[in-house]
Amino acid sequence: MANEKKATNGTMEQVAEMRNGNFIVRREVIRDKRGNQYMTDDGRLYFKYKLCGTLRGRRIAVDFSPKDKGGYVPLDLVFDVNPEAELDITDEVTEFNGRKQHRTVYTVNTVDENGVVWHAEVKPTGKSDVDLLTMLMNMVNKQIKTVEVDPETAA
Repeated sequence: MANEKKATNGTMEQVAEMRNGNFIVRREVIRDKRGNQYMTDDGRLYFKYKLCGTLRGRRIAVDFSPKDKGGYVPLDLVFDVNPEAELDITDEVTEFNGRKQHRTVYTVNTVDENGVVWHAEVKPTGKSDVDLLTMLMNMVNKQIKTVEVDPETAA
């Protein structure tokens, strides 16, 4: 497991934890004032999904949430294997009526003990999270992969 580091004023500081060239997103428990984990009415536990890093000496966290309301089930399946997953970022390009449309896709991936890849699509929770993620990517010179998508097969 490699940690991406940058030199600042002669010292090395960790920018963000990375594996295989991808940022690591962690699932963390959401607790109340008494330290108990929050729970839904039907008994499911609440979690938050964060990418932690350091920018200019400040600890920052980029929050992620599921792509849609039903996305918590796939996220639970991904993070049941391991409490951390790799964040894969791609730029999907679709040509429709002669115009190219770009869509940034954020996916968390993990591999279980049998070699099966588990993945779920996520999104940065707010605009500030997108900005922080962009700054982290600039610090480690991470490039976004571009993928051409056929509009007839795209959902």
